[in-house]
Amino acid sequence: MQLADLDIGELIEVIGLALIPIIFDGVDKDTPAHALRARARLNAEVMGRVAAVLYCGNRVGPDIGELIELFTRHMCKEHLNAFNRVLGPEGHLSRLD
Repeated sequence: MQLADLDIGELIEVIGLALIPIIFDGVDKDTPAHALRARARLNAEVMGRVAAVLYCGNRVGPDIGELIELFTRHMCKEHLNAFNRVLGPEGHLSRLD
């Protein structure tokens, strides 16, 4: 079995779930929104790098820098969109009593 034989999407999901307790350690209800967004950006950067390397399959080539930039940019956009749905003025947390 090789890396290319694995379900990369499933692998990324498991790695992402494993990172959450580390990256969001110490976050509680009093953590300000800007600090949560900073953690989300860090999480996106780590996941973008991991995803880029996994996407390469069995060999990491010279284009890895471009892939890391592409995947990190995509992850940042998606993570921040998700956080904005929760933290924004009309976000789920803003509407809690």
